[in-house]
Amino acid sequence: MSDIDVLVRRTIATVNVIARRATRFATRLLIGVTIVCVGGFLLGVAALSDGIEQVWIVSSVVFGSMAIGGAFLARWRLGSVKRHVPELADEVRALIKDGKGPSPTFIETFAVDADGDGDADDLADGSAIVLSRQMYGFRNVAGTGYQRSARMNAAVRAITGFPLLAVSAVAISAVFAFLSFFFLIALALS
Repeated sequence: MSDIDVLVRRTIATVNVIARRATRFATRLLIGVTIVCVGGFLLGVAALSDGIEQVWIVSSVVFGSMAIGGAFLARWRLGSVKRHVPELADEVRALIKDGKGPSPTFIETFAVDADGDGDADDLADGSAIVLSRQMYGFRNVAGTGYQRSARMNAAVRAITGFPLLAVSAVAISAVFAFLSFFFLIALALS
């Protein structure tokens, strides 16, 4: 096996490990956000009355859609990384063979193989956080030097954009959960 094939295999394995872990978390996030937002919406409709009920319906649909949509978008983007592994491998191979421009940065980004066995098991030691930071820094490079690498750009965007989508979904869901507590009290008192 050539050095290029080893680098490609290691890079794809690393991206797959990160995408698989993030996809698992995104799936759980989507389920949790959906339950909290729909439950909060239903509790609000049951607890409120008159004109404020209409305001609650409109605002909760808007913000609930943002939270659920953000979690769904994160899950869908991360899932697309796993669906397009062959194209991603071809792009990585072409980038490494090209050797011009930002390719050394690309190779260094995925150089997390501490034990030299060519797989991505080193991410289990907590280096996924370090790699995510490196990929976030790599995001600026990917936009400038890899115009021919649509799948790689999409993978980097999916992995680096996931935290923002997750935080926004969790923040909106926290507001729904907080308000649900008061809706439960109002229902209990009525």
